[in-house]
Amino acid sequence: MPSVAETFTRIRRRLGRSGLMIAGGIAALLAVRELPPDASLAEVRKAGALMVCAPPTLPGLLEPRPGGDGYAGIEAGLARSVAEEIGVPVQWNPQPGWGSAIDPSDWGIRPSACNLVVGGIVASAQTRALLDLVPYAREPWAFAGNPEADTAGLFLPLWGIDRGRAAHWLRDQGYQMRLFFDGERAREALRAGDVGAVLSLRPVAHWLAGDRLPVTPTEALPARTLAVATWKGRTTLSRAVRRALPPPQ
Repeated sequence: MPSVAETFTRIRRRLGRSGLMIAGGIAALLAVRELPPDASLAEVRKAGALMVCAPPTLPGLLEPRPGGDGYAGIEAGLARSVAEEIGVPVQWNPQPGWGSAIDPSDWGIRPSACNLVVGGIVASAQTRALLDLVPYAREPWAFAGNPEADTAGLFLPLWGIDRGRAAHWLRDQGYQMRLFFDGERAREALRAGDVGAVLSLRPVAHWLAGDRLPVTPTEALPARTLAVATWKGRTTLSRAVRRALPPPQ
């Protein structure tokens, strides 16, 4: 079989200078076809475990089990589904720096640390620039508590969501707004009556409300897509993740 260089030379001679750009494109395509296949899925199987990066905790989506025995919650179940598709167990790698700075590159999460990334990842330009997203749910915004109250908190422990837009909307609606960065404090303030309601995406709002308070979705803000992710370039692994998870409704 002739090499890419030989093929390119033959095409160039046939087409002449006017066909040089066309020949270059064909040669580039042939070169890509000769690249070795992505081995990310095979590497996970060889390692015998799906390594998953996650925040230490994420109310409503990832909650540590007692004794450090992994996680419970929606996204923990998704990680296990992916692992079952591949045929290996899940191995969790909690990331203590998750959410510690405005720029995710400062969180200390590295491609070498894991195969799958979970943790309230919202499909956005920011997250798409860093990760290969696999959407799993389309979630509305929702109030935990009484949306008719004068005071409302905002709790968004999510990667890639626009907190500023939500905060401006609350203020425009006339709420006295409080911003929470800790889930337990947000829930305590809600139950103590320090705020009448707390706004978040629906899964987090359900966690905030617990069994005591209502959850009221709102269409005033556009629903957001939640995703799990692989690192860029891990094509075969990303395909396995997509096979394991149903598309968002």
